[in-house]
Amino acid sequence: MVNLNVTPGKPYLRKEPGNADISGVIGLSGDIRGAVIMAYPLDTALKISSRFLGEEIKELNASVADCIGEIANIITGFAKKDLQSLHLSISLPSIVRGQGHVVDMPKEAPVMCIPIDSESGSFAMEVSMVDK
Repeated sequence: MVNLNVTPGKPYLRKEPGNADISGVIGLSGDIRGAVIMAYPLDTALKISSRFLGEEIKELNASVADCIGEIANIITGFAKKDLQSLHLSISLPSIVRGQGHVVDMPKEAPVMCIPIDSESGSFAMEVSMVDK
């Protein structure tokens, strides 16, 4: 496990997509539809993956992608238990890679962004949900 101390920043409505190098995306379906995105700059993703795997990772590879996907899955799974009234299903994680990539959301779905600071670097959690 990562065992990482994090400090969430002030949530805000995303107007422009962030600037991430790798993101873990979990789709949401059920009474609502949407997604949870965990978006990381490369340096933060490498440091967090190194902690997760217990070995130093120096480049973006399949192991980093697996870690980022698993972290997104764990976080979304924990949140799902508190949202049981929505009868949610969560997808398997998808990974989006590429410097400065953008994960677009449906225009009718506002995106809440929560910036997060940690000892391994900064990253963001983005959540978007709309009624089905």
